[in-house]
Amino acid sequence: MATVTLKNVPEELCAALKRRAESHRRSLNQELLYCLEQLVGFVPIQHPEDRAWLHESGQGLMKVWDNAEDDVYNELLKK
Repeated sequence: MATVTLKNVPEELCAALKRRAESHRRSLNQELLYCLEQLVGFVPIQHPEDRAWLHESGQGLMKVWDNAEDDVYNELLKK
């Protein structure tokens, strides 16, 4: 895993992050990682088989959504 150093963090922001971490019963590092994951829409994969499952699920959903014969889908595209 990579290590990131964050410089020039305003004291008020650091204090707010510490309060937030405490309220969620997380360390400051865990809270920062959580906030970054939420910001970029990242979903951590815990097990290698989860990655394959997510890929297959996405492929199955695309087959449903990417169907030119689906009237509801086509109507949504027009809006």
